[in-house]
Amino acid sequence: MGWLVAGAFWLFIVWHSREKAAEMAATGELRSPLYWIGAALAIGVLALSMFMATMKPGTIAPAWWLLAVALFVATLLIRRALRWRFPH
Repeated sequence: MGWLVAGAFWLFIVWHSREKAAEMAATGELRSPLYWIGAALAIGVLALSMFMATMKPGTIAPAWWLLAVALFVATLLIRRALRWRFPH
């Protein structure tokens, strides 16, 4: 039963992402440098948080936390700029 729910959820995600990608391609958002910068920052935040997860909690330097917060804030600002430039 669980695999059925997981499969339905996966199909919904695929369907929704295709619809969203078609909408973004029509407006030209996929060709925007802001879009690619935002995607790179989001991947950077994910990679940094995964790196920090492998470290022991006591050994994480405050600079790593500041970098993670700065990347997160930058990602939010880029996302806000994209929403301003390409309102949906």
